[in-house]
Amino acid sequence: MKNQTIETIMNRRSIRHYLEKAIPDADLKWIVKCGIFAPSARNKQNWHFTVITERETIEKINQLSLEGMDRLGIQKEPGYHIFYHAPVVIVLSSAIEGFSELNCGCALENMAIAAKALGIDSCIIGQTRYMYHQANAIDINRMLKIPDGYQHDASICFGYFDGEYPDPKPRKEDVVDYIR
Repeated sequence: MKNQTIETIMNRRSIRHYLEKAIPDADLKWIVKCGIFAPSARNKQNWHFTVITERETIEKINQLSLEGMDRLGIQKEPGYHIFYHAPVVIVLSSAIEGFSELNCGCALENMAIAAKALGIDSCIIGQTRYMYHQANAIDINRMLKIPDGYQHDASICFGYFDGEYPDPKPRKEDVVDYIR
């Protein structure tokens, strides 16, 4: 099929090797805007995005998350970095109410597809939740500018891929039934 949107979706991969190259502000603003334009249950738009390009803050979140993983006994490779040294991280949080996590999931995917369309790669990260097993949630929320009454949902990192693009992983068969 010859359709740019479908091709972008089919070519998007979770990338885990990034160049140290910064993402232009104009591209980053488009990525965030596409997240804001994601659908949300009852159009609540009950999300908050914290866009982080400051290396020190990215490293602090990485360290807190790794310490939380250690505290829970979660195994990881030596030198593991949850954001794979990407230059941009966006933390998504949402109001504590129905469907807010699903809404953030829609925003995450919109941003990942928008980034790919701009030649920027990404990886959705759930491991940032482990930072809450290490440090005070109020301090973390303050550092990440998460509004009162909101909770952390997930993160996504962005950057320019360093290496050769991986082939798509095999997809499971027999996961669809049609009722006609």
